[in-house]
Amino acid sequence: MRSTVTLLLICASILGFVTALTMVAPLLLDLSRELDVPLAQAGLLAAVMSLPWALGAPFTGLLSDRLGRRPLIVLALAGVGASTIAAGFATSFAMLLVARFAAGMFGAFGPASVMAAVGDLFPPSRRGMAMGWLNAGFGLAAVAGVPAVGLIGGLWGWRWAFGVIGVVLLLLAALVRFAFPSPAPTRGGSSLRQTYTEVLGVPLLGNVLTANLLERAIFNATLLFLPSFLMLNYGLSTADVAPALALVAIGTLVGNSFGGWLGDRFRGPRAMIFVCAQLVAGGFGLVLFGVAPGLVFSVVLGALFGMSNASSRPSFLALGSELSPRYRGALLGLLSLTNQGGTVLGASLGGLAIGFGSYGTLALLTMCGGLGAASLALPLTRVKVAREA
Repeated sequence: MRSTVTLLLICASILGFVTALTMVAPLLLDLSRELDVPLAQAGLLAAVMSLPWALGAPFTGLLSDRLGRRPLIVLALAGVGASTIAAGFATSFAMLLVARFAAGMFGAFGPASVMAAVGDLFPPSRRGMAMGWLNAGFGLAAVAGVPAVGLIGGLWGWRWAFGVIGVVLLLLAALVRFAFPSPAPTRGGSSLRQTYTEVLGVPLLGNVLTANLLERAIFNATLLFLPSFLMLNYGLSTADVAPALALVAIGTLVGNSFGGWLGDRFRGPRAMIFVCAQLVAGGFGLVLFGVAPGLVFSVVLGALFGMSNASSRPSFLALGSELSPRYRGALLGLLSLTNQGGTVLGASLGGLAIGFGSYGTLALLTMCGGLGAASLALPLTRVKVAREA
């Protein structure tokens, strides 16, 4: 029972973080109109939150090794919640940027600590399953979180959307404080130099981090700009797009469950799962944004993209958690850096593609991201096999 509660809180925490980060997607057109900024500029609201999140993640991961996972998860949820509520009171685009930046600063304390807690609390034989629960938070953010934001924004306005999500995060922080396990810190006495000397010496760490960066970039670019793509091409309103996004996200949940099953049963070729999934996801992304064959077909293509992309995540995160068990938080902090860096890259390049080109340009970027992630991860398949031999 306690294990189930822990898994639910892991999933809910990631759901909360990702919803707060990506909630501007269905609100972009409303924010652009009310605050009188171009659509591409409004997309910076995702990047400005991800920037401090990304830069702070390596250091907060190190702190979680020293101070424990639970205190930092609680701090992150409460801080992002309070900042999101404040964003609902913004009277200008500049004020909204400041509130989102503050949310990103607090958010840096969260995901790396959650991932490290999975590594602490679950053995390798169950880690793929546990990472599947963690990654399900991303899918649920798309199924429930972002569509709920779109529905609230469509019915009562974008300010209410920020306020409701902020309150939910504060309540979740209280639940984690009283119901989440608190394993002892792992390496409280290690120096900063000693920690990062070992972490940065992990073989092919650069491939791991860069492949993750590109995978997150294409995922977040799709998540951020798909709502406006559907709205502009098929005449949907903010509320109308919510059910379509929920259907797209079902594919993400299916892929995540399948990926967790694969990760635990085929631990040797975990990196190969990632390679194959990213090649397929890049292809679906190319067709998704490159063609507008009709609403139903676009939604199906979005679901197939989400399914193939998500199937790579549980095994890849499990692999990352095992690269440096002694300094798991510090290494996963670097992985979290590339998670948020991918959000910045996806939002920035996606905005540029739409602003100076078209959604067809975004389609090409998505394909190139998938190919690049797969190519970088390919050497990891040989390293894993050699270690097990």
